[in-house]
Amino acid sequence: MINKSIYKEKGFTLIETLIIILILGIILGMSIPNYNVVRERARIGAQKMNMYNVAQVIEYFHAERGYYAEDFYEDEYGSYFPGGDPYADPPVMGKLPRNPWTGNNLEPDEFNPDWYENASDVSNTELYGPNDEDGYNAGEMRYGVWYPPGANRPQLWGLIGMDGNGRSIRQYTSEGTTVIFVIHN
Repeated sequence: MINKSIYKEKGFTLIETLIIILILGIILGMSIPNYNVVRERARIGAQKMNMYNVAQVIEYFHAERGYYAEDFYEDEYGSYFPGGDPYADPPVMGKLPRNPWTGNNLEPDEFNPDWYENASDVSNTELYGPNDEDGYNAGEMRYGVWYPPGANRPQLWGLIGMDGNGRSIRQYTSEGTTVIFVIHN
């Protein structure tokens, strides 16, 4: 006589196991694109924080020297970052923020200087406006200044950060309108 209890053991058949693996593969396949979107958003958030930190350095420089500088490299903004010494001769460059896309510290030449035509351009957040830039490397920043007519030093500045595609960081209003993320004085 055959023992029927042997045939009633619990377990999965090969077909059931393959179906479970297929379902897990579908779930994983749907989550990977979302993971990339979340990573890009986190990098953009880190770039915005870098921009806020750079804005603090710009204002600290202004408070101490009494003017806004034209260029990060020539005017030694870099010495005002943590670890720098603006009073050394020559000034010692501090630790610049880390580029969220490359993982390396930004270099002074990644702060691309620009000059605005009008005072209102400094804070312009319009799509296709003067701060809607394209063609930079991911994580770079553009630092722009505006000279009032007849002035020998810039009076206004704006800072624009580039996203993973090398274009200005975009934000969206509650109505869904695209605006450019700009920090300015």
